[in-house]
Amino acid sequence: MEAILLAGGLGTRLYSVTRDNYPKCLAKVNGVPFLHYILWNFRNQGVKRFVLAVSHLSDMVEQEVRHHFADWDIDFSIEREPLGTGGAIRQALALCRSEHVIVANADSFIEFSLLKFVHEMRENESELGLVCTEVDDLSRFGAANIEQGKLIGFSEKGKSGKGFINAGIYWLNTSNDAFLGQPERFSFEKNVLANRELHINVFKTKGLFFDIGTPGDFAGAQRLVDLNKGLFSTSPKIVEE
Repeated sequence: MEAILLAGGLGTRLYSVTRDNYPKCLAKVNGVPFLHYILWNFRNQGVKRFVLAVSHLSDMVEQEVRHHFADWDIDFSIEREPLGTGGAIRQALALCRSEHVIVANADSFIEFSLLKFVHEMRENESELGLVCTEVDDLSRFGAANIEQGKLIGFSEKGKSGKGFINAGIYWLNTSNDAFLGQPERFSFEKNVLANRELHINVFKTKGLFFDIGTPGDFAGAQRLVDLNKGLFSTSPKIVEE
């Protein structure tokens, strides 16, 4: 399997932590750059090749990865100017070698089975799919509206109660028509996922889910990683087929 990791965010909301001295994905959680956890999580679930979509302070990300993951198959898609999530994915796809790839954010963690997700997408012959995770409180998120395993849209933030949200993990055909006609810079979430004409398959899960986008989330991540150490490996694990 092959994966694109989106690691080019400016991290403006986390400025009080990083002071713009290093990119958000390298912020340390329990003493380890968060990107390490993400790379190992996917590696231990069967991803053999990565393309890192980087922009802000990209040289620091590249140096970190080449130092600690020198023997891994990792390429870099460097944005000279920020392209938005959609533009970043489209540029990174040009470096991919597989017919289908996984796309994920490098600043968020989701506990899920990648093998089951991929199996379900292949079974359904999906050209585009996403992981949606169930949360107990939708008030902070835009709810994903799902019917018969298909995404039909998103609701605005503010709903109460349980529901499913976009976990930021995608399955893409590398020649997907969804990118045709898009501007140079665009949002994958707004321009692609919100397109009602596209058939988008949903994989439902429920597990630990958090990001490090704000100082509060970053502080919470320290506790969550400490409480769930078994999920945050920085060494090889056996992948069950």
